[in-house]
Amino acid sequence: MKKSSNSSFDAVSELNAKRRRVKAYVDALSEFLLSNDKGRERAAELIKKHLINSGVEPFRGASKPDDIYDKELISLYIIGTLGLGISEDFKEVFSKVFSKEAKYEEVIKALASDQPIDQVRETIKALFNNLSENDIARILRFAVTLYYLDFKPYEFVTKVIKRLSEALPEHSDTIRRFTKFFVAVKLAEEISNGSVRTKVEKEIRKQVISLETGIPKTTPSDDYAAKIAQVVYEVSPTILKNIFSKKESDEEES
Repeated sequence: MKKSSNSSFDAVSELNAKRRRVKAYVDALSEFLLSNDKGRERAAELIKKHLINSGVEPFRGASKPDDIYDKELISLYIIGTLGLGISEDFKEVFSKVFSKEAKYEEVIKALASDQPIDQVRETIKALFNNLSENDIARILRFAVTLYYLDFKPYEFVTKVIKRLSEALPEHSDTIRRFTKFFVAVKLAEEISNGSVRTKVEKEIRKQVISLETGIPKTTPSDDYAAKIAQVVYEVSPTILKNIFSKKESDEEES
């Protein structure tokens, strides 16, 4: 891959990464629906297989947790329901395999609506008997994945984040950690398409995006944001070096 500071190069790089990732999801879902083994573990295995074959990382933060491919079932579910529109054709499979993802989607719809916060909280509590930090992170991951895959706008995610924070204030730490991931994704996207090209522009946008989420203390470190730009958008090391200065890394949720 040639090194370049040309914004058009970065746009192509971003599209290539996203296209390869989406193709891997489509291929994994196709193979899964045609296979005899239709369990969650098999679906996760196929996501891993096709992402590796496509030469692209899973949609993730700076770390690569053991359950990352299970988390990527969110991406598979979104591709199947909104991208390919085949969930009704395979209703039994989607109902059985993606039952968790369907619950996350219900929460997202409630958060994106104009329902009173107390009613949203009741909806969440009714769907999850023992709501965990992992559930909170995956609900937010669902919203961010909708944005990353171009199914929802940026404002949709900021609304979901704000409303979830209001509905579940006791989970503020988890929401704050994951919001850092979203801020880093948005910033990385702007770097990849050439709208952020200097350290000054990067610093301004990083602060502004963080403010727009409505969640305090969600500005990611330069080191973390650079890793997201590299993993998710495949921004070249030369560009990253010109825009970022190394700082202490964060522990993020993705």
